[in-house]
Formats: sequence, structure tokens, C-alpha cells
Amino acid sequence: MSSSVFVNIPVLGTVKITASDVGVRGIAFVKGSGRSTDSAGLQHTSGPIFHRAVRELRLYAKGILKRFSVPVDTTSVTGFTRLVLEEVRRVPYGKTVSYKQLASAMGRVKAARAVGNSLGKNPVPVIVPCHRVIKADGTCGGFSSGTEIKKKLLGIERVRIKDRAGQLKYGHVQPG
Repeated sequence: MSSSVFVNIPVLGTVKITASDVGVRGIAFVKGSGRSTDSAGLQHTSGPIFHRAVRELRLYAKGILKRFSVPVDTTSVTGFTRLVLEEVRRVPYGKTVSYKQLASAMGRVKAARAVGNSLGKNPVPVIVPCHRVIKADGTCGGFSSGTEIKKKLLGIERVRIKDRAGQLKYGHVQPG
């Protein structure tokens, strides 16, 4: 069984966190809902996995946390997608790889498109850092929650990506 809370994460906005007894099983960026739970509400509606996830997401958004330790529950993901998510967790904070490079690291050189499709099914973006995978030409590439969120996440990590004109730019938000 799983339950969810809505929290405000500075820089990222309202985030819906879903967790089971095993770990975080969903992260969703909520546009324009105005819905969030303050710390007191979180205390009454959730357990230690939620508290840890919220704490780590807030530290990440400030540019302090480099690696998540909160457990994840990816039992809903199977097969090739599970392998892709395991591989993308190896991409370090502040670094990027292309879809093709990730496919090659998995020993599936011609599976770049399949890797991209699998990343789009990632139920726990940020914690499983699919935002660190970009196009081979250095531009952003897609993101299930939208490219603006992806650019914010890359900005937090101070990653430079190319804009449409081919100029290197930081993502949109850099921690203060």
C-alpha cells in the first residue's frame, strides 16, 4: 500500500511524493495546484520515508545534497526499464551522459531511443536522476515533467547545456 503527500520544494515548486513501506515510489511535479503540506501536516500524515524524502529534496534544491539515500520502491518498473534506471543512478551529480552513452554503458549500443523511452517511465525523477541524460549534441532532450523542470534540475547541479543556438548555458536556476 502507498500514500502520498504534496510539499513545496524551493526552486522546484509543489511536488507530490508517493511512498510505500519500502521506499519512495513516485515523484511528480504538480503545476499550479497550490496544494502543499507544511511540516506540521507532513508530521501527521506520513512516516519516516516521507520526512527523509522531503528533507533530501530540499537539501538537493539548495545545491547541498549530491546523492540521495532515501530508499526507492521501483517494483512497478520491470525489464529493460529497470536496467536503465539502475544504470542512470550511476551518473554522478553535476555530470551528464547522452542517451547513446547510457545505452552503450549497458552494452546496448543501438538502444538509445529505447533508453529515452524507459527514462520517460521513471517514477522517481530527481532521486533516480534521469535529468542527467541529454542529447548527443549537448542540448537538453526530453523530460517526463517538462524540459523547464529538467533545466532547473541541471541548473541546481551547475551543469551547462547547449541552447538552440549552440551556446553553452547553465540550466535556469542555480542555488544561491
